Amino acid sequence: MKPGPSRLRLAPALLASVLLHLAIALWLWLSEPRASERPSPVAERAQPNLVELDFTDVPLASPPPPQAPATHAPSPPRSVIRPARRQKPAEPVAERPSTAEPTPPQPPREERPAAGAGEGDAPRKLVLVPSWPAGVPGAGSPAEPESRGRTLHPGDPSLEPESIAETGERLTARVQDWADDGAASARAGGIGQHPYFDAVRGSMEGALGKTEGGDARDLGIRNPMAGIVKSYTQAAEQYAKTGNPGGTPPPVPQQSEKLAQLFGNEPAANRLRIMAQARETLDALNNRSALLTVTLEVRQARNGELLDAKLTELSGNDRFDAFVLRVVPGALGGMTPPPEMALRGRDFLRTQWQVEGWLYTPPEMMKAVSSLAAGQLSLPLDLIFQPEKVMERSRFEYRARLLKVY
Repeated sequence: MKPGPSRLRLAPALLASVLLHLAIALWLWLSEPRASERPSPVAERAQPNLVELDFTDVPLASPPPPQAPATHAPSPPRSVIRPARRQKPAEPVAERPSTAEPTPPQPPREERPAAGAGEGDAPRKLVLVPSWPAGVPGAGSPAEPESRGRTLHPGDPSLEPESIAETGERLTARVQDWADDGAASARAGGIGQHPYFDAVRGSMEGALGKTEGGDARDLGIRNPMAGIVKSYTQAAEQYAKTGNPGGTPPPVPQQSEKLAQLFGNEPAANRLRIMAQARETLDALNNRSALLTVTLEVRQARNGELLDAKLTELSGNDRFDAFVLRVVPGALGGMTPPPEMALRGRDFLRTQWQVEGWLYTPPEMMKAVSSLAAGQLSLPLDLIFQPEKVMERSRFEYRARLLKVY
């Protein structure tokens, strides 16, 4: 029986493998040292380790002689002066000659009197403010703060109890102020729709929006999402207190609700629905509340001339407060006379306004945040390499709202 063609093809490979293994075995046998050349392990273990020991006799130290107990002489009375003890002069010791220059003698150190010496029994004044070091030119002890207190003595009029008449007057004035504020708020809701107040509102908003120095960057705002962050914080605080984040529900169905009705619970549509819901949440936070608010009280004469403008509640941003107080008087300088129904027979009109600063995040950044909420990373290149340009595209808007008409 003849071998098949497949076996004939495997024969050269098998022969080459056998020859290769034989060559490797021969190389290993030749490289291995002979038994005569290798050291015997028995001989290695038979060689001892030599250790040299050197013993030296050290004499034992003799114990010290016992000392007799010291006897103390009776102490002399305090009136007797003890004589000075005589010290044994030290033996002269030969000193090596020194090549260093002799140090000059130090002047006697001036002893300063202790603090409070010569001041009698008066206690030392306690100073809690650190003072400058003595070597600093132009420095001295800290200036004493001006005393603003007043010492009350028996019989002081301020210690006398308030009379019933004075208490009644004070409470009456407080209640009257509350009533006036309530009536002023209600009057603003009614008469505030008059065209005159619409003109005042438009004049303030136009002047604040067009005057240089009122941009978000000029006011020190660097975060384009500062308005959204503030609105989210307010919603979280309100939800923690009341269980409701606040805000009015939209009048029409949102895009996320339409997608839920269209696709139901299809997993393929979850990402699209999450992106839509995230964008709707950001839009609601972006339009929830103003970033900066300040309360302004204005007094106008019967002819429309501005008499006074002052801030009653600050916003927390000094630049914003100063900008509003600088621009508003010029915006209301040439107003027409207020209506008689608002004056109600008085010589001036007193109103209270709330000036708001709204920061709107750029749309491209809103889209990027929405994509991150859905698990996608689609950040614009400007946001990564030039974040200052994102702040330039943010929109800062001024709004004025009438609060009270007194």
